[in-house]
Amino acid sequence: MQISRSVKRAGAALAATAALVMVNPSTASANWSSYINSWTDGEKSRTWEDQGTYSQIQFTDCFAQYGTTKSVVVKLWHYYSVLPNESLGTKTFTACFDGSTSNGQWTNVPSGTNTLQFEADKVAQGGSCCLLNVGTVYVDTSKSD
Repeated sequence: MQISRSVKRAGAALAATAALVMVNPSTASANWSSYINSWTDGEKSRTWEDQGTYSQIQFTDCFAQYGTTKSVVVKLWHYYSVLPNESLGTKTFTACFDGSTSNGQWTNVPSGTNTLQFEADKVAQGGSCCLLNVGTVYVDTSKSD
């Protein structure tokens, strides 16, 4: 009888701890990295949350299959689930095609918590001619580093 009561208490404590972890999940960093495989004009990234007024996108190791120019225009969007998305402007990335890292910084992100997303607005000469491949995509939402 005593063992049964101890097992029940241990089980209740474990269940309470599990419930506490589920109610209070750790906050994930908004920074993330990935890659791009065979994107053409208009392809969009996953969304992420930014709680500042700054967002940075870096591409390393770019290649535009069928491209005659070595560039990609990247557009940053303030993403809304219901309203039309708002463009925060574009940056042209070229250095990543020559073995370096292209770096786009947007300092016009509205203050507060925002959902953002980037788009390959124009790959190489554009017109959906080309397929963009990027070895490393890095998104950083902290201007301090």
